[in-house]
Amino acid sequence: MGEAMSGTAAAPTARVLSVSRVVPSLAPAERAGVGHVKLSFLDVPWIKLTPIQRVFLYELPGNGDEFSEVVARLKESLAATLALYLPLAGKLARVADTGDFFVDCCSDLRVAFVEVEVAEGAVDVRRLAGDEALDVSAFHGLVPKLDARALPAPVLSVQATRLGAGGLALGLSVLHAVVNGAALWQFTEAWATASREGSPVINILGPPHSLCKKSSTGIISPQSNGNTARHFYCVIILNRKVTGVSPSPM
Repeated sequence: MGEAMSGTAAAPTARVLSVSRVVPSLAPAERAGVGHVKLSFLDVPWIKLTPIQRVFLYELPGNGDEFSEVVARLKESLAATLALYLPLAGKLARVADTGDFFVDCCSDLRVAFVEVEVAEGAVDVRRLAGDEALDVSAFHGLVPKLDARALPAPVLSVQATRLGAGGLALGLSVLHAVVNGAALWQFTEAWATASREGSPVINILGPPHSLCKKSSTGIISPQSNGNTARHFYCVIILNRKVTGVSPSPM
């Protein structure tokens, strides 16, 4: 593996081509069966962490002329895959009265998809994928920004960047409180399969979980009134002392 480059190299100049919204491919009857996914008290400390970020690099034939066509296919397959991973299209929110955190899978399901183009010759996909010193500033510009400090906040954001020498970088940012590394890889593998084989392949993959079903059950907090999650939020996220609220013994 390469090592990070020393110094403070400036990030390459980038131009936003478009910002669109990808909506899960759900029939009206399927939308009726979704609801909220409540986070357990074990999930709360992860809200403070920076999002999980992943970058995938590709070489496109024809010196990158197929960028628009590839992006259209990525959006179509993403919509089909999100139908099985609805929490990724939802928003992380908090109930002020109870202190509960949950993923809203009921309303405004969508994922921001940003298309970006870097200046010609600024970033070469072969150099980024090589085993030389890593250009950290360049990689930072290939992932979308995602901030959970103000709720409600989107769970997932996607960025497709047109690179020099016919390259494409696909960047993902996802909230760590909702998705762990293993789940993210499962999602990206399903998305890659749908993009490669066509969206109908989703029909044979099967749902990875039933988190968005109203009848689903999660980890039960030691206190039914949610004091444990509220205590963790105040102490770990807000970094302040809590009065009148304390977690019950495990």
